[in-house]
Amino acid sequence: MTTHPSQSWYILGAGAVGGLWAHAMQTWDLEVTILTRSEEQHLSLQAQGLRLTQGNDTHTSHPKSLFPGLGLDSIQNLLVCTKTYATVAAIKTWRKLLHPQANIVLLQNGMGTAQSLQAELPQANIYCATTTDGAWRQGPWQVVQAGQGGTQIGAFSPHLNLRTAPNIIANLINQSQQQAGSLKVQWHEDIVTPMWHKLAINSVINALTAIYKVTNGALIEHPQGRPRLEQLCQETENVMSRCHITPIPHGLLQQALRVLKQTADNKSSMLQDCLAGQPSELDAINGFIIQQGAILHLPCAAHKQVCSDLREQYPTA
Repeated sequence: MTTHPSQSWYILGAGAVGGLWAHAMQTWDLEVTILTRSEEQHLSLQAQGLRLTQGNDTHTSHPKSLFPGLGLDSIQNLLVCTKTYATVAAIKTWRKLLHPQANIVLLQNGMGTAQSLQAELPQANIYCATTTDGAWRQGPWQVVQAGQGGTQIGAFSPHLNLRTAPNIIANLINQSQQQAGSLKVQWHEDIVTPMWHKLAINSVINALTAIYKVTNGALIEHPQGRPRLEQLCQETENVMSRCHITPIPHGLLQQALRVLKQTADNKSSMLQDCLAGQPSELDAINGFIIQQGAILHLPCAAHKQVCSDLREQYPTA
């Protein structure tokens, strides 16, 4: 495959969603390179390839990979799927290879990372993305697609045009539209709105499922969790309203209940992280709402209590 460097993509954080995208980009005939944390990960990926299971079918793709200290590549297009708390440090590992005006797409839960990254890389072209695609890791370099949704991408950096996708992202959108069964990608002129809407859903669901150690569906009728869910919804909507964010159609509570029913058997990513003794994205989700509330002089007591309860139960969270 011969691809012009300006059309080549690098993926940082090739877990479930990153692996899903690596496979999709390969089917779109784009040159994809996964940035691994170590030589061991690099050798493992090169030996076994990346396996993606969709329903009853499993496909294996063979993206290139690099580990820190290897390669003289110039990274011009970077898709970041790391956890929010690890993003800036992970990108610093590859900074010597990163073009000063690189196109960086952040595809993550939570908010706040883009601001930190722009401060670190003032010339970079930063875009944010939010997705409703579902995926989980079955094992090293083994991803299962759990549900097909869509991904919206928009500009974050103040020097970028909000209305029009640049060529590199327009190409992704075109490729997604041409291939049936592939990821669905769209440009959004106001990416902050769908990001806030997803953040709102995560803020009222994820931490509670971790605190009570329940699947999403079990939260609907949980005797302690359901009242807290409703309180979190009210607080989150108050903050969104004061931040002039377009309201979620039919209200946050109804949307949250709909998501809980649709994903009834799922364990939230925060519950999985907590049970595995891994750091959670609490600061980028509930913490972000508390931070915005403080600016607006809103107490956000329910969010603060959720954070306190979760950290008391899971010290690594």
